[in-house]
Formats: sequence, C-alpha cells, structure tokens
Amino acid sequence: MSESERPIHVVGGGIAGLVAAITAAEGGAPVVLHEAGGRLGGRAVGSAERPWVNLGPHVVFTDGALVRWLRQQRIDVSMRGPMVRGLRMLDDRGTQFPIRQAVQLLPTVLRREAPVDETFGAWAGNAFGEATADLLCRLGGLITYHHDPGALSARFMWERYRRSFLSADRVRWISGGWLSLVDALAARARTLGVHIELDDRVMPQTLPDAPTVIATKLSAAARVLDRGLSWPGARTALLDVATTSDRGWPAVIADVRSDLATCCMIERETAVDPDALGGKGGHLIQAQLGVAPDVGVAEGVARIEDGLDVGFPGWRDAIGWRRAQIVVDATGAVDPPGTTWRDRPSVVQGDDLFLAGDAVAAPGFLSEVSVNSAVDAARRALNARRGRAFAPGWPTVELTPERRLAVLAAVLPAASLNTTTAASADDVEPVDETGPGYRVEQRAGVTTATSITADDGGVRITRLASSRLPGIARAAVERLPVWRRPFRR
Repeated sequence: MSESERPIHVVGGGIAGLVAAITAAEGGAPVVLHEAGGRLGGRAVGSAERPWVNLGPHVVFTDGALVRWLRQQRIDVSMRGPMVRGLRMLDDRGTQFPIRQAVQLLPTVLRREAPVDETFGAWAGNAFGEATADLLCRLGGLITYHHDPGALSARFMWERYRRSFLSADRVRWISGGWLSLVDALAARARTLGVHIELDDRVMPQTLPDAPTVIATKLSAAARVLDRGLSWPGARTALLDVATTSDRGWPAVIADVRSDLATCCMIERETAVDPDALGGKGGHLIQAQLGVAPDVGVAEGVARIEDGLDVGFPGWRDAIGWRRAQIVVDATGAVDPPGTTWRDRPSVVQGDDLFLAGDAVAAPGFLSEVSVNSAVDAARRALNARRGRAFAPGWPTVELTPERRLAVLAAVLPAASLNTTTAASADDVEPVDETGPGYRVEQRAGVTTATSITADDGGVRITRLASSRLPGIARAAVERLPVWRRPFRR
C-alpha cells in the first residue's frame, strides 16, 4: 500500500473519536475507527440494557463547540431548552424557588478577572464575601461534578460559572438522550466512508504505523501509548430512577445544604425531554453528586437519596427501576490553582500520534473540550498524512488564524493588516476552536476580519480591512456603528 492510500486511524468510538473521524474523512483521507467495545458512544451512552438513558445529567451549550460544529456539519440533532418554572433550590431553610439566591448572586453579574493561581473559594470570599462565596462554591458542583469546587483554580471556576448561570438560556438537553447524538454522528461517519471496526482493542504493540488520533479516556490513552498521561478529574456518584408517576415533583432541585462543599443536582429529565426513557413511559429522575476519594457508592448514593426524600416526596413508592454507581474521571478535566487548560496533556504526542478527549489541552466546557481537541487532532493528522504521502521530510508550517488573514490580505483589494497586543480578550478561554479561527464581517462594501491568538501574558489581536470604495467613503463606512457579538474562535 502506498503512503497516499494509507488511512488515518482513530482509536475510540466516543464523541471525540467520531468527531475526529468525520473531520479527517471530510479532509479527503480514508479513515479507520477502532472501538474496543461492541458499540459506539463510549461514555456518552448508558448501559447496554438501557443505552438511551444517559449516565447522569447531560447538557450542551448553544454557544459552544459541540453545537456550533453540529450546525456547521448540518447534523440534525433535536434539542430542548431549560424549564425555569420547575427549578427549586434546597438549602438549610428548605425547598424554594431560588429568588433569595438570585438576589444574593447579583454582584456576580459584573465582569471581573479571576486569578489562575488562587483557589476559587479564597478569591470569591475576598470578592463577594464569605456567604456568597460559599454559595458560589457549592453551585460549582453543578458544572464540574467535583466534591470541592472551591479548591479549584479561581479562573477555571469563574469562567464556567459565568457561562452556565449568567447565560442559562444557552443550555440545551439533547432529545432522546445522547444515544441520538451518537447515532447521528455514526451515520455521518459511515456516509463519509469511515470504516468502523468494533471489538477492536488497540494496544501499544498493535498501534498503526500511520497518523493516529487516540480519542479515549486519558487513562486508556496512557495504556495505548505506553506513557504517563494524567490530569485531575472528579469522582461522581450517580443515581438514576425511573418512576411510574411524577406526583407534581419539580423539574430540577439544586441541593446546596451546608453539609456539602458542592451541590447535589437532581433532575426530572422527563420534564424537559418526554423521550428520556426511550418512549418506554414513566418518568426519569437523574442525580449527581461529586464525592471525595474516600467516599464509596453506598455513602454517596445515600446522600443523594436524602435530597430526593426532601424534594421528591413519595419517590421510593413509585420506583420502576434504579441504577446507582460512581464514575471516576468521566466528567472532564478540572484545573487546580496555578494551571489552565494549556497545561493538560498535549494534543500532539509526537511520531504522528495525537490525543483527543475531555481531559487534554483544548479549551471549552465538558464535551466542548472533546470536540475542540478532536477537530484539532484530526487536522494535524491530515497534515501529517499529507507530509508522508506527498512531501516526506518537507517542513510544515501551521496555518494559524493570523497566517490565514495574511493570505486573505494578499488577495483582497486595498487590504490592510495590523496586529496589536492586549492583556486579555473578552473570553479568556475560547469555547469554540472548530472554525477557521477568525471572524469575518461585511457591510457596505467593506470587509473586515479579526483573529485573537493567545500569547505569553495576553493575546494578539490581528485585524484585516479591505474595501473597493474610495478612501473617504471607506473611512466613513468603517466608522458606522455595528453590533458586535462576543468573539468565538
């Protein structure tokens, strides 16, 4: 087989693996996807008996990499918005609509910078006072699945809090569970000619001699690559309960009672998605609680059940079936003080090997890390394959967003290009890096483009401007006001 005929290999058939396979296939390469299990989906789908029931609560964000990439690919996945009316907060005073907590959190609406090297609890205490800081740290459990969010990096937690709680209208649930997402991705991969091999476990001695994307859990990737790969994650107790009635229960309860350093989130999934049980009838309650390393399944689930007893009275008498477990490092990376996403294991592993997944050096929130890293890894694998097939040994230059704008400037009429530096961008951590890396706008004959690239201690902002208009008219148009949405890479 000639180098031009050799495929790109993807190890792992979860969300990251499927996205990487689709990206590589769209780049013109033959692709082989190796999945060690007997079905696709990885941690995105439930047990073999009930694959349509997610492993705990799952959400996506409309401004994040996963949803944006699906839209770019025209992959149709039905989604549902949140039910604010059914939200309740359970604290030491009981269960109530969270009006008091909303008032308490009003100071967090103002934009401010959070440090990387300080804990979230310490920083929030200085910024908002101890009472508000305690609430913020507990609510952080909703977005990290961690037993002590206050001990994590202040910047890591603050960025995620602002996206989740101050932009809650962007939260979506995937109809029919994440099995429907996996099915849609698998269908697209097969349409593009991706060869999917199930029950095919790749080991160090069977690693293909070709550009390969390892899209597995980090511990599994370490075994495949036979090297040390690790990053802090979370241990999460999960309890899923199918009931025969809902008895007027709320849609969501956030249990932030003072015996916890985190939050126990309990969702009645069928309140948002009636198909959450795969059309089997009944109602589905899913709960998650971050637990410490020394907490076992029985203790963690007992604490969840206590929240159910208070917020969902009578649930024990309506049980159809239940599932309890603890998952480890299955909810994405968490960044300790002094670290950012750039410090995680690199996408580039050398020898044309690339990592993708939710705990590698890629930006975003939860599944967004998987998508951003998968697209990045697949593009790098495509470049490596081109180098092997068409120009062995030829040096490659990464086509960064800045270089892309330079190419545009060379072909557009009357184009100017300038670069400045700034301390930070509006979004310290980009949420979507699946696109070309720059934003283009056109109005009244003037084309402008902007890219923001991370640099030591800040960011580089490159701006392109091009127009066919005479100089005076061009200057006038450029001064017109324009609505600017938050920049997304």
